[in-house]
Amino acid sequence: MTTVDTLAGAVRGAAQDGVRVFLGVPFAEPPVGELRFRAPVSVSPWAGVRDATGFAEKAPQPALTGKGFVGDEDCLYVNVYAPEEPGPHPVFVWIHGGGGVLGSPHQFDGSAYARRGVVVVTVAYRLGVLGLLRLPGVSEGNLSLQDQVLALEWVRDNVAAFGGDPGRVTLAGQSNGGRIVGTLLAVPAARGLFQQAIVQSGTGVGSVVHTAAEAETVGKSVLEDLAVPAEALMTMPATQILAAQQRVTAALDTLVPYRVVVGSEQLPRNPGDAIADGAARDVRLLIGTTADEQDLFSWLQSGGAKLLGTGSTMLDSGAIERAIVAYRELFPDWPEDQLANRVRTAGDWWLPAIRCAEAQHAAGGATWMYRLDWRIAPRGRGLGAAHGVDLLFMFDDIGNPNWRFMLAATRPDPARLQAMASEMFGAWHRFVVTGEPGWPQYSPQDRVTRLFDDVSRTASDPDAAERRVWDQSAAT
Repeated sequence: MTTVDTLAGAVRGAAQDGVRVFLGVPFAEPPVGELRFRAPVSVSPWAGVRDATGFAEKAPQPALTGKGFVGDEDCLYVNVYAPEEPGPHPVFVWIHGGGGVLGSPHQFDGSAYARRGVVVVTVAYRLGVLGLLRLPGVSEGNLSLQDQVLALEWVRDNVAAFGGDPGRVTLAGQSNGGRIVGTLLAVPAARGLFQQAIVQSGTGVGSVVHTAAEAETVGKSVLEDLAVPAEALMTMPATQILAAQQRVTAALDTLVPYRVVVGSEQLPRNPGDAIADGAARDVRLLIGTTADEQDLFSWLQSGGAKLLGTGSTMLDSGAIERAIVAYRELFPDWPEDQLANRVRTAGDWWLPAIRCAEAQHAAGGATWMYRLDWRIAPRGRGLGAAHGVDLLFMFDDIGNPNWRFMLAATRPDPARLQAMASEMFGAWHRFVVTGEPGWPQYSPQDRVTRLFDDVSRTASDPDAAERRVWDQSAAT
């Protein structure tokens, strides 16, 4: 056992294999009762030593089985993985994904980083309607965004007690977590709370927001579904709210139905515009995607999964069809479903990452671009370089049961998996520790991109003809 004194009180964790682990450490008061649909409140001090050897409950969300719900509203906790050696060590703060309605920090093990001299903090936040509802008289929205800022403030104030350096913080996330990181680059209250950022497969990064009116339309749809007065949302069981959330999600043609509100105190401007104007020019940015992001969603939907929306985040049906026509000239032998997946991969992930990198570079910020081209199976034979495959690698955790389901059908060679994990983890670790991942910076002049694969390489402007399709489309 090992004990650390935080500002709110002492916590007792466990030590194993050179890593000290503290699970379920609160950074906020439970957002229950009168605090439901309210901004998070810093956790109150406690007496004695708090046990931190088990995970807290995950945020309320649909069960992955598709039946019922799991989690608890008392969910605002962090998990800390720290080296046994005294610091100060660089800090890696992780924001999980899940479309803003699923996921948990408990799915990730930071031990590999801790064994290499990095303090890892994985963060929970409120999801779905409970975290992003905008409805006059009930919630002003952006609660989950405020949760994330408060967690970063907790890191600033407490991470030194775990051996971390609050002046060397890298904020990272994947999927919805990557989108959150891209948003936090533009949040005034987050400025100075992290010095580096990693955006992995950030869904529409820099662009996926709601105006107040758009967010209120979604909020009113939830209220109409429940057929109750607005004040009833404060006291009704969370499972009833989640059930309405699911029904409204099914009616909306997007992967991300619940979004932060732009034009608010927390987020005055669209993140992409703010980044272009230099809001994050002092933050070193590593950003990228996988080559076949959409493969995961097509595979899940073919199996009947309905936990996330089915539409594109960035493209309407007309834009998809126009892009498919252009893509037929580039990939004349590809079947229609593979063309559609390629278009949606580009529209929802690849192009938004490029635009974010361009904006950060134009503002004077240091930026590095990557793409994971490593495929589970060859193109057209199942999952390729699908959304989420990078999670096995960048945590150097290929045995993690939360992500092994993607490998079940093809069972890649373990040595091949480990080789990719060692390389990608090594690049992420270098970036966290040194600020340099190991290849040249990105600029629109040469577009240097690291392509991770069985044989990795650094390329200038990979798939340039495909990128130009989107550049020409934006110009018309």
